[in-house]
Amino acid sequence: MSKRFRLITAIAVLVFAVILGLVGYFSWINIAYVDTLHARVDGSLIQVGSPGVGRVVALPVVVGDAVAENEELALVELAGMGTGQAQATRIVVPVRAPRAGVVVETAARVSDVLSPGQLIVTLVDPRQLWITANIHQARIPQIKLGQDVRVRVRTRTLRRTFWGKVEQIGGATSSALAARGRGLDISTPGLAEVPVKISIDSAGYSLYPGTSVEVRIRLSPRIWWGL
Repeated sequence: MSKRFRLITAIAVLVFAVILGLVGYFSWINIAYVDTLHARVDGSLIQVGSPGVGRVVALPVVVGDAVAENEELALVELAGMGTGQAQATRIVVPVRAPRAGVVVETAARVSDVLSPGQLIVTLVDPRQLWITANIHQARIPQIKLGQDVRVRVRTRTLRRTFWGKVEQIGGATSSALAARGRGLDISTPGLAEVPVKISIDSAGYSLYPGTSVEVRIRLSPRIWWGL
């Protein structure tokens, strides 16, 4: 047997072993974990609206600002009627944060005319965040409350790994919920992802609702073997 033939054989065996190892690795990952890239940071939103009909004269906050409870978010010039023959008067009132949070949306701009209750600013409490992961319905039977979860955040400003646990498993597919909200037929084929709520410990880092994350849910050995 020539040296060249032995070399080719050795390379072929090595390539086959690498391929076999990769297949085994990804098969193991698929058995031991449930992965998804269809996940995001969510939180309880605090929507702050206009106290009446009026015009925005100041909006000192921008998206990303942290605000304290009762801090001024905007100034709105309200239209009011004077008494007797007095002309209509205008009163400028501050719009304040009902509790501490982070600004995640400014829905109005200076000079906008607003109706009562119309949204001005949306806040979120960064201490009360969770992950919503959309899991294919075929894997949902493997998901159990309390399972350990690895969450990876990869943005331009933050690359971290956090840990959490499965807290709630949705009763309807995420697509079905969206379709129902649009008045569509939720029996449509392909509505195949179920929302799973995951509690996390952000370890003091600032996370923002809407941020995309990577989720890996660890399955117990009993589930691997269908027990």
